[in-house]
Amino acid sequence: MLQGSLEGTPSSTALCMPFTLRYTVKNTGNLPISSGELKIEIKSSDSGRPFYARQLPFVLGPATLLIDRSEFPTGKYTVTLNASAVNKGLRIAREFALSEQALTITAPINVMRGDSVLPRVLLWIGKSGSTVQQAVAVKIAQQAFADTGAYFTIVDNGEDFTNQALSGLFTTYVIFETDARLEQNGWLRDRVDRGQGLVIIGSEDRTRAIAEDFGFFFSETTASSGAMLLFTENTGSVLSGTMPISGRMLVPRKSNAQPTALFAGDGKPAALIDATGSGRVLVMPFSLSRSAVDTGSTSLYSLLLRTAVESVAPKTGDQAGVSQQELTVSANNGPVRARIVVTVPEGSRNVWANAGGTVKNNVLSYELNADRKAQKLLFLYQAPAGGGKQPVVEVFYECGGNFLLQGNVE
Repeated sequence: MLQGSLEGTPSSTALCMPFTLRYTVKNTGNLPISSGELKIEIKSSDSGRPFYARQLPFVLGPATLLIDRSEFPTGKYTVTLNASAVNKGLRIAREFALSEQALTITAPINVMRGDSVLPRVLLWIGKSGSTVQQAVAVKIAQQAFADTGAYFTIVDNGEDFTNQALSGLFTTYVIFETDARLEQNGWLRDRVDRGQGLVIIGSEDRTRAIAEDFGFFFSETTASSGAMLLFTENTGSVLSGTMPISGRMLVPRKSNAQPTALFAGDGKPAALIDATGSGRVLVMPFSLSRSAVDTGSTSLYSLLLRTAVESVAPKTGDQAGVSQQELTVSANNGPVRARIVVTVPEGSRNVWANAGGTVKNNVLSYELNADRKAQKLLFLYQAPAGGGKQPVVEVFYECGGNFLLQGNVE
């Protein structure tokens, strides 16, 4: 009497991945086995069609069979272990159905469209303060957005800020401790009125004047060297606790505006946010760069800048004729080389792609190592007038040194 098991054989694998079957055969009867044969088959669960069959020498005990690459179509399968055995002395031959189990073969790469909004941030970092402060301000901005995959650009003068903003690529603007004049700033008010966001940082006179154009007023504080920002549930900030700040600081005021941070000493507002038309404006009339220099760390102030931008950024990704797309890529069964090819609608202009994506005409291409940890691919494009079609996303996986088409992302 023979008994068998497929215990330890995985219940799923992916196309082109190695697959190890583990099986065990036992003789639980009194008759010895003179000779025999084992057979392993993999059949379609729906049609019963065999996709793999292997004759193996008869052995008792545990054993393994390695399939170098799973090259069957994706779907549901059944793995069966059968045996034939002969006792020559008694001239007995029998067939045994020993074990079976389900097997699912999946596509090697998971790609899903996402709907999160990609911040598109334009920062004007001023030249006020020391050279060290200016360098620290740039570092704060880079830390705030580079690790998040956001689309951002830094400029250092009002003319470039205006020209870049009017390109239509950006949805959120940051005026960061500048004391230079912004000529013709009516366009900025118009952009915010139509739903875009603005963060104004610093206590410089020109910076203060821009904030006053949006209805904010300021008074001097009694703090002479430093203070602590306080974040509570009542301020509506995702931050909590305290944060040191130093340098000149002002107390902002505006009717119906909501505080996002308080001065820990007297509880007065240290930062305010308010709606302007369909957009939002946040003012923080103190110095992030001076505070970072004095504390010797930029990470806290990078976090504060990022949360400030997130609080005013539009909640829809399609703004000013620029469309965004997000793809999430992973591989459940371990690392596999992937190629993602995106074709945007005819007549579109590709603007930007993250994660090393390459752009040629209306085609974006990414090559990456997909793994269990999901990776985000983000890109921006300007579609032609009336071009409302979704980009076509094709997914390829590497198998045997070649890239094979897995299919399109719906």
